[in-house]
Amino acid sequence: MISIRRAALIWMTTVLTIVGAVAFIAAYVIAQQEVADFLDGQLRQIAINVGDNVMLTPAPTEPQDPEDELVIEVWSRAGALLRRTPNAPSVPRLNSAGFATIDAGGVSWRVYQARDADRTVQIAQQMEVRREIAASAAIQAGIPILILIPLAWLVVGWSVGQLTGRLQRLAENIAGKSLDSRAPVPIADVPAEIVPLVEAMNGLTNRLRDALDQQKRFVADAAHELRTPLTALQIQVDNLDARHNDTDPASTTKLRDGLARARRLVEQLLRLARSDEPENASTREVIELSNVVTQCVADVITIAESKGVDLGIVQSDPVSIVGSRSDLALLFGNLIDNAVRYTPKGGVVNVSIRRLNGRFVVEVTDTGSGVAEADIPRLFDRFFRAAPLDIEGSGLGLAIAASVARCHGFQIEIVNGPDRQGLIARVSGSVS
Repeated sequence: MISIRRAALIWMTTVLTIVGAVAFIAAYVIAQQEVADFLDGQLRQIAINVGDNVMLTPAPTEPQDPEDELVIEVWSRAGALLRRTPNAPSVPRLNSAGFATIDAGGVSWRVYQARDADRTVQIAQQMEVRREIAASAAIQAGIPILILIPLAWLVVGWSVGQLTGRLQRLAENIAGKSLDSRAPVPIADVPAEIVPLVEAMNGLTNRLRDALDQQKRFVADAAHELRTPLTALQIQVDNLDARHNDTDPASTTKLRDGLARARRLVEQLLRLARSDEPENASTREVIELSNVVTQCVADVITIAESKGVDLGIVQSDPVSIVGSRSDLALLFGNLIDNAVRYTPKGGVVNVSIRRLNGRFVVEVTDTGSGVAEADIPRLFDRFFRAAPLDIEGSGLGLAIAASVARCHGFQIEIVNGPDRQGLIARVSGSVS
């Protein structure tokens, strides 16, 4: 994953390092040339002005670096040595006047020799002095660049932090939007470079929302259209059975069961379409959660008894929440009904309502066969049915439950029980 902060710091450090290296080299080369010209001029002036009455033995001062001392030698016209810097190393005498760079005893020297009718003066200085001065100038030029690198890190880090802070707020804005929200993502506080991306996201969201609206309308319309003919068929079957006593009861029973399944599917489709619609705030009220859950258990108890399943509420803490009574009945009713359907004869389905730190938790636990871990993420998908597939159902109950939970701001999850013994359906949210 690319980090804007890291990339900016790397590029800024690279640029400053290159600039610093170029500045150091350029300062070294320029300083070396300027120092050479300056010190050559000094050597020339000393050679011209030195005389026999010059005190070549310096007065005691603070110790100096031997490299900084000049070697001054004066010869007469006849070639006799008149003066020489005390304790100075030996530097060969040049054969001609002027400047020269020579090596003597493993040391590089810059030498200037001047001649007149009476004498010859030669001044020598170690080249290392010039290199040290040039290096010092280069370092002085590079130090500001070195100081700028950590300062640039701070400035770039702060600037990128400000930008990423805006992006974080943008991400929180998008994450906090409900699926039913029609408001576009605002671009007022978005960096200019990100605006095209946000606008493209808004456009994509609008297209997806339109497609979902069309799908919802199709499901609702189809369910409404199917409800009337199915009701008519049910009436005709009842009339047929009443008029013809010799009709095979098994045939009419199968026909009634098929019609009942078809009607139940249509009702589920209608509920699914309604659960996806934006809820009117006026339909919400303060509800005692235990009353809704108890009624849901009562609605399913007959089915549980016919299957030999022990269904009951094992814990019921007093909890009040805000929501739509009919939708909450749909939510918990589907979870309980699903648990009873997938629990074998002799099994147990327990329902509990708990209050924990300002939140409620409703759990529906069964002793069925559980679900493969790979199928758990798909349990809330529409029309998905986990094994065993011989149990009657449409694959819409959990999808409807998830839709209702989402609209109420609840969290819903389904996990396998210990050692994959049954399932635990859990709904949690804030209390009123």
